[in-house]
Order: sequence, then C-alpha cells, then structure tokens
Amino acid sequence: MQRFREPETQWDQHRPPGSPRPRESRRPDTQTKTKLQSAAHPNDGLQGILQQKLRQDVNLRGYGLEATVVDNVARVQGVVDTLAEKLYIRELISSIPGISGYEDGVSISTDGAITDGQVAMEISEELDAHPASSGKVGVQVCDGTAYLMGKVPSEEVEAEIIRLASSARGVIQVISQLRIDPEIEGS
Repeated sequence: MQRFREPETQWDQHRPPGSPRPRESRRPDTQTKTKLQSAAHPNDGLQGILQQKLRQDVNLRGYGLEATVVDNVARVQGVVDTLAEKLYIRELISSIPGISGYEDGVSISTDGAITDGQVAMEISEELDAHPASSGKVGVQVCDGTAYLMGKVPSEEVEAEIIRLASSARGVIQVISQLRIDPEIEGS
C-alpha cells in the first residue's frame, strides 16, 4: 500500500511517482562556509601588518598611504615628497615576512613648479656638504632625473651620495655615472 506524500515543492507535483528528487541545500553547511570565508581573504593578515607599519612609521605616517596585499604581493598607493621616501617604502615592505613582491603605486609630489635647475642646485648643496664628494662629484638634472658624474673612493660613498641626491625635492630618479677610484681621499 502506497501512502500519499505531499509534494516538497511545486515542481515535485509534476514528477512521476518514484522518480528521484534532486535537491540542493539552500544554505551551505558551516564547514564549507568557513572554508570559503578563509579562502576569500588569505592576505588580510599581511595587509593589516603592512598598513600598520605604514601608519606607525615616523617618516611615512603623515602621507596617508594605502596598502593592499594580493597573492602575497604588496601594493602601496599614495604620494610622498621625495624619491628617498619612495625607496624607503620598498625597504620597509621587503622586511615583512610573507610578502613576496611589491608593486609600486607611489608618486612623488613636486609641490608646484620646480625646475631642473632648482633640483640640481639643491643636490649640489647637499653634495658640497659631504666630505667625500667635495668638488669631485657633479650633477645634471633632466626632467627630474638626476645624473651623478665624477669619482668617489668606494661603493659605500657612492651609495651615500645617491641617498643624498634622492632626498632632494623634485627628484624622481637617480642615475649614477660615478666611477670608483680608491686613490681618491676623503671617505
């Protein structure tokens, strides 16, 4: 004796008796939902760490930089005043364990019209104050790119001079054409 069963849905009314009733759950089970949530944002922890570092850093916190992390690749967006600060962001990010790459979305502000001549003068003043470069290093600036020319006694001094040039307002890139000559005094 077959009992009469109420159809589960309006579509079940049209199914012949004895046919299977395929059904999908209207709500995912809790384990599946948890897995989907954790897979949706695997970089949230890294992004939080990076954003916190940017906001707590004395040199960067005033800029309001925004960070995202996707597939362990960090991207920072915003505007800073100097190339040195832009390079510093790259160093800061590379110190965070778990971040495997960096996409640079940071621009350098020139605070209005600044000429290449003004940039060159600012760099020259910094170089003149540095004992190792006194009269042996020159600079030429073209469209915000500073070209350093001359001789220095070591790679360490070259790195210091590049750092000095990078800290000038309006510099977007520094290209070193410096030659290392250990016989030069003054490091």
